[in-house]
Amino acid sequence: MRIIVEDTEEQFHIASALEVTKQVIAKPNSVVTFAGGETTVGLYRELTHLYQEWRIDFSKMKAFTLDEYVGLSPDDPRSVSYRIRYQVLNHIGVQSDHIYMPDGMAEDLQKACTTYDRLLDEHPVDLEILGIGSNGHIGFNEPGTPFHLDTHVSNLTSRTAKDKAGFFGAVGSVPVQGITVGIRRIMRSKHILLLAKGKSKSEIIKQALMGPITTDVPASVLQLHPSLTIVLDKAAAELM
Repeated sequence: MRIIVEDTEEQFHIASALEVTKQVIAKPNSVVTFAGGETTVGLYRELTHLYQEWRIDFSKMKAFTLDEYVGLSPDDPRSVSYRIRYQVLNHIGVQSDHIYMPDGMAEDLQKACTTYDRLLDEHPVDLEILGIGSNGHIGFNEPGTPFHLDTHVSNLTSRTAKDKAGFFGAVGSVPVQGITVGIRRIMRSKHILLLAKGKSKSEIIKQALMGPITTDVPASVLQLHPSLTIVLDKAAAELM
């Protein structure tokens, strides 16, 4: 694994954006999986800046989203799909037919998962962008999730609901399920970019990167990936 530690939040965002940009410059038609959450907001802002100021060409890139809440439409501002489109994809010239998102509104959720896996089979992921939850989840792969799963429906834990409450106004308003790309599928990506910032992530980063590989800390499986880059700020890295 390669670990990058930045002194400031701005440097953290720039370093993260440069990792994504290097991938797209090296391979313009890269398939990139985008994660939601607070950690990636600054990264997406920097990608927009690179597109606008440096004319980085993202038009040939194909973009997948990592997960989605069950019961939220892509037009709901609280959905992962909406936030990623409006935070980054709509602003960097990605072609609309190059954007793929799981269907949280599907009547048959298992079929929606199978459909998404089929798309991922057709478009092997070059770069997987990941945040990490305070309980070690990646995507909506919560503690206890078997490592062998592909895209599936996950029951969100109370810890995740608490962490996501800010997006929804209250813990009780957070959806109870999500569709997520599974850990086996994540591990099939050619490269993984894991991001974490803030003191609140320092303990789980230590467990994930230096502790035993266990489903109790889903992110710990990333230790086995042959091409893992981690970008941290000083606060998240303080226990490393």
